[in-house]
Amino acid sequence: MNAKKERIFYYDFLRAFAIIAVIICHSDLFFGSLNTPLQIISQMTFHDIGRIGVPIFLMISGALLLNRDYELSNFIKKRFARIVYPFLFWVLLIIIGILITMKSYTFAWNTFIGTPSITWYFWMLIGIYLAIPIINTFIKEYKLKGCEYFLIIWFITIILTTFNSYPLFPDFKLDYFANYIGYPVLGYYLNNKEFKIDDVKVCILGVVILLLSLATFVYFDYNKINLIKLIYLNVPMVFMASGMFLFIKYLDKITSFKHVKNNVIGKIIVSISICSYGMYFSHVIVLKALSMINPHSNLLFPVMFVMLVFFSWLLPYIVSKIPYLKIFSGL
Repeated sequence: MNAKKERIFYYDFLRAFAIIAVIICHSDLFFGSLNTPLQIISQMTFHDIGRIGVPIFLMISGALLLNRDYELSNFIKKRFARIVYPFLFWVLLIIIGILITMKSYTFAWNTFIGTPSITWYFWMLIGIYLAIPIINTFIKEYKLKGCEYFLIIWFITIILTTFNSYPLFPDFKLDYFANYIGYPVLGYYLNNKEFKIDDVKVCILGVVILLLSLATFVYFDYNKINLIKLIYLNVPMVFMASGMFLFIKYLDKITSFKHVKNNVIGKIIVSISICSYGMYFSHVIVLKALSMINPHSNLLFPVMFVMLVFFSWLLPYIVSKIPYLKIFSGL
């Protein structure tokens, strides 16, 4: 009998944080009126923290899937089954809800294809998984030096995107390195890179990077500085995600999570992590239901947000316990 694979807690922590971050981005409707600069900046900071979710998900995928030995057809079959079945199940429920409440076939179709809809992530993930075996072969051959080569070029594309400089160089094409594929490579790199300073200093460095880049993002957001063209593909976001990843990884390394892992908090974190993919879709259903009792109160916002996270977790958890439906739950 194969021994049960030990879970890596900081992966679970990051994955749980990432899904809660995604939910943060979609919970703005629960806020009340925002009248003062402090209220507006506080809401923007909360919202912009949520932007880290998608990059963190992709970085975890890279840390887990790159520099691995696997047969191509088995990889594609396993990965696609893991994401396609839950997608079809949850998006069917979402579309049924749209047709009942809105009676709009156009909006239902746009929801399916991700324009505009959270399902864009599924279609993006298909592209990532198709590219992973190719990137994996490259990284197996060139290891961290290959990562550094790729990431340097990818970061140049991020700078060009952030400052909208591509139109100045219409024939300077770096599209093969651009877009979301850089995040899995970044996740693998930060997961395996050995730094020459001690773990506590790397942990502190991660926090500093996170806070400074978040402050920059909020500053751009508040002052409507039109530099950040794409929500997830810009310089502050790359640093925010990197800082968060390093902070949590090295918190784990310096045993700060030792007393959390086996208590109720640790079990909640692991459970949210396990349910995260199902939660990504189920929170849309819960959000729609809770919007019907929305008090639009800043004071009650924390209650509404906790309810949103809890029921978003509960739905896929219950589905996973129903015979023959676990494959569709996202767990």
